[in-house]
Amino acid sequence: MMSKKIVIISILISLTSHVLILYMTGLADWRGKVRNDNVLTITLKEPSPNTENKQEEKKEIKPVHKAEENINGHKTKQEDTVDLGSVDVKYTPYLKKIKRSIDIIWKYPQAAFEQEEEGTAVVKFSISARGELLASGIIESSGSNYLDQGALDVVRSAAPYAPFPREFNLSQLNIVARFQYKLVD
Repeated sequence: MMSKKIVIISILISLTSHVLILYMTGLADWRGKVRNDNVLTITLKEPSPNTENKQEEKKEIKPVHKAEENINGHKTKQEDTVDLGSVDVKYTPYLKKIKRSIDIIWKYPQAAFEQEEEGTAVVKFSISARGELLASGIIESSGSNYLDQGALDVVRSAAPYAPFPREFNLSQLNIVARFQYKLVD
């Protein structure tokens, strides 16, 4: 009888601690809202001034290889590709820093706002182990040159990023981010 109580109490303590960990890491929301960290969303009623109109630049990103081997078969370069909203325990803390850096400076492009353009731009960008932006490019257009360019501009402006933690053991990390632009009536 006493051993059943101990088991039940242990299970309840374990369950409670796991739920608290989920809420503390931000993977769950106390208010019961569904969180979609895979999409960065910007919604606004009025654009901010001083947004420059620029021509769209697209930079090709080479195909991703997990490792390249030299003639002797030794690995010379390690890289990986992740989604910005990944919940992979290895990358989540680092990706949250990247997302914060982008969120701070992200704005709705003035020209897109004036033309009431909405859409989702998917950007792939590569970061070196030291946090330098190596490349960036649109892999799925929003349908608007202004929105696509705005997504590229914010990725470039947020650089340099934080250096990789040692446990990454990578020379390059490729990140896929979705930038959703939506106007509010």
